[in-house]
Amino acid sequence: MNQKVYYINELGYSSGTHQFDKHRLPQGYIDLLSWHSLGWNHLNEIQGENNIIIIQTPCDNELEKLQLVLPLLDKHKIFITQESNIYDWFDWGGKEQELYIQILSKCSGFLYHSEHDKKVMEIFISNFVKYPGCSNLFIDQPKSFKTGKYIIVASPLKGYQRGMISHKLAVDTIKHIPIYAPQYTRPVQIHPSKMFIPRPDVYNLEGINLVDRMNVDQWLSFIYSSKFGIDIHREFSGGNVSLEFGSLATPLIGNIHLDTQRDIFPDLSFEFTDYKSIKNAIKLLINDKDFYEEVSKKALSNTKEKYNSELITSNFNKELTQFL
Repeated sequence: MNQKVYYINELGYSSGTHQFDKHRLPQGYIDLLSWHSLGWNHLNEIQGENNIIIIQTPCDNELEKLQLVLPLLDKHKIFITQESNIYDWFDWGGKEQELYIQILSKCSGFLYHSEHDKKVMEIFISNFVKYPGCSNLFIDQPKSFKTGKYIIVASPLKGYQRGMISHKLAVDTIKHIPIYAPQYTRPVQIHPSKMFIPRPDVYNLEGINLVDRMNVDQWLSFIYSSKFGIDIHREFSGGNVSLEFGSLATPLIGNIHLDTQRDIFPDLSFEFTDYKSIKNAIKLLINDKDFYEEVSKKALSNTKEKYNSELITSNFNKELTQFL
């Protein structure tokens, strides 16, 4: 592609291109495809016409930010990708949703993370490009059954992640291994359009040890030192957690409708409410050496083969080209 690609987001990066040692979504794309990152306050830096502009849906002040997209629609190729879970924008105010639907009807395509998300959006837009997470960091060997000092419940209790279900399944099934989970503190200020969305505060469930937010290096080390993870939630976003556990050959139980989870951990992926199968998988990972090591081996292989950064970004570019 010869056009310049601008990526409008709220990640806090300075304007321009960036390189990253560790690839997640979207860092792998920004790095390998030389996307020009822009915050919403810097749209005046877009030069010329007929550029490719990828817009990550805003997480606050949605109406104000979406209005900035309208003048761009007739001058550039606009692609939208959903930040957070695919239903998040249904909780916006009415004016925000009306404007978003208008933008979707005029843009060049939607970048989707999972087939589940694509099905949700097919009524609003016709052109789709697969936009999954990716990784460039892999351990050398699968994990041994004897490794791992604790179990991680990966989802905090907040918003769409509904972490209490993972927490309850863990404490009901795991009796002799420590369980850790990231804690979440409710924001002091919430944008008016978000006031009615449930945002639970810090809580304590007997049997769960809460840990503070970590940077990426700390989080990866935390995963590697665990035996396995549990990440059961009704909705999901880009699948970074599945990729991180997979690249570290650490089993993760999760939602079968999340593509990265299903592709990397086919034996540990279940319907959101299939509690019987989830509890059985937990017991197998604790007690069955052969099962554990097979899952670990398969996860590392699947992540390397299906979600390495070079492959994913190359496939993405090929798909995007058809809509330019």
